[in-house]
Amino acid sequence: MTTEEIKRSQMMRAFNLGDTNLLISCLDDLGGIPDLELLREPETGLIMVRGRLGGTGAPFNLGEMLVTRCTVTLEGHIGHGFKLGDDPQGAFLAAAADAMSQCEFLSQSLEEIASILENDLKQRTKLEALETSQTKVDFFTLVRGEDNAS
Repeated sequence: MTTEEIKRSQMMRAFNLGDTNLLISCLDDLGGIPDLELLREPETGLIMVRGRLGGTGAPFNLGEMLVTRCTVTLEGHIGHGFKLGDDPQGAFLAAAADAMSQCEFLSQSLEEIASILENDLKQRTKLEALETSQTKVDFFTLVRGEDNAS
């Protein structure tokens, strides 16, 4: 992968996993969304989630997950958006942000928005981990010796 592809991948991650309301606010501060053409309207469907035991074992189907996707084009640049769950607006905004980030005159602003979304995501992840750790229960096993009366 080239550095440009890695950078776009990281920005797409921020747009897709970031908070939809924060993305709306950031795009409004930028002046809103320019006129886009929808290539694929937001649609919701199921994807199969796969897992591996221990991260290295044989893959297995864990279950299905609801996902919403959308694809737009802006000045010849194609943007893709995916949101977990039923979030058509979020998928559209993520796709719009992806397409806008590929335009030279908007790329710097969208990098800053991606950074804001990434920082917010890190904070929410830390908060969630803290809340989860407070409910952790440590189980221990007592080994009971057998009465061996000889």
